[in-house]
Amino acid sequence: MDETYVRKVNKLILKNHNGNYTIEAAIIIPITLFLILAMISLSFSLYNRCSMERAAAVSALRGSEEIFSDNAARYNKISQTIDEVLCFNLLSESEMNKNIKIKGNSMVVILEAKEKNNTFTTYSGKKAINPVLWIRTFRKMKGMVKKNDAGGI
Repeated sequence: MDETYVRKVNKLILKNHNGNYTIEAAIIIPITLFLILAMISLSFSLYNRCSMERAAAVSALRGSEEIFSDNAARYNKISQTIDEVLCFNLLSESEMNKNIKIKGNSMVVILEAKEKNNTFTTYSGKKAINPVLWIRTFRKMKGMVKKNDAGGI
């Protein structure tokens, strides 16, 4: 092929397709930025939800450890633990509602957060168990199984 012919063809190709890259970039870059920002926003929401679930579980567990305390002391311990765990963990501004229900040895912690258009609710429940009574019951059951079962434990 003639070298001048190849140059002419290349010039025609470049002349006819100069604006295509600008149009493609004008469409692709905003879509890509939108997807990246949406993923970051979703990851913040997921992190906040995980922090709330952890706070509910930890506070219910710490409240269940107060087996010899009255309900007011359990309530204070649960509320204090929620504040400690969520102190600097939430990544966005959100309204946090705490609902703590204590009935006998059972306690339920319900956390509700409202941020923009989303509402997250999580709960955790625990039961305070006296360790001495639990160990005694376990030993009784272990003795019963040894007597009745040929294999034993």
